[in-house]
Amino acid sequence: MDVRQQRSQARLFQAALRLAESAPAHALTVTEVAREAGVHRSTFYELASAPSELVEQALLGELDALRDGLLADDETDLDQAVTDVVRGVLEHVRRHAPIYRRGLADDSGAASLHPMLAGHFRETSRLLSRRARLRIGIDVEGADPGHVEDAAIRFIALGTVGALEAWLATDDLDVDGFLAVYLRLLPAWWPAGLTAG
Repeated sequence: MDVRQQRSQARLFQAALRLAESAPAHALTVTEVAREAGVHRSTFYELASAPSELVEQALLGELDALRDGLLADDETDLDQAVTDVVRGVLEHVRRHAPIYRRGLADDSGAASLHPMLAGHFRETSRLLSRRARLRIGIDVEGADPGHVEDAAIRFIALGTVGALEAWLATDDLDVDGFLAVYLRLLPAWWPAGLTAG
């Protein structure tokens, strides 16, 4: 992607997120997002087929940047790095609370953000596992350890999305308050500090 395309992408992401703060992403039109970004509709279609897809890409871009920070240096203290990323993810969700509230609501009628968030958390855990920085350590007699690890990662990823949904249903989006509840909910077999990202 050249510099011009990067600038257009950034403008489209900002416009899509700005508009999705006050209206459901599935209700936005390509024309209004392109106009808000100051680009042609054809530029929009180079990146996405629908505004909801563009909103998802923009949110994922921010989450990916947080994850990249976690994975950047294998020498840093992992617990501290993960703690910083978890806080970053919570700040990200709080900053975009109206979008996530609509996107995670069971009755929103919109494309759900559940799969996007769960997939992101799952991929972060898998990347940490591949780098031997995440060890779940559950032995189930007769079960393939790889399948057990995959089930554990999926269990935590989907549970994390559910916890975020419950948090977003409150009026007080206190990061420390969420963490206090979330850390108590994590099962004992999940490594401390390795919770999301």
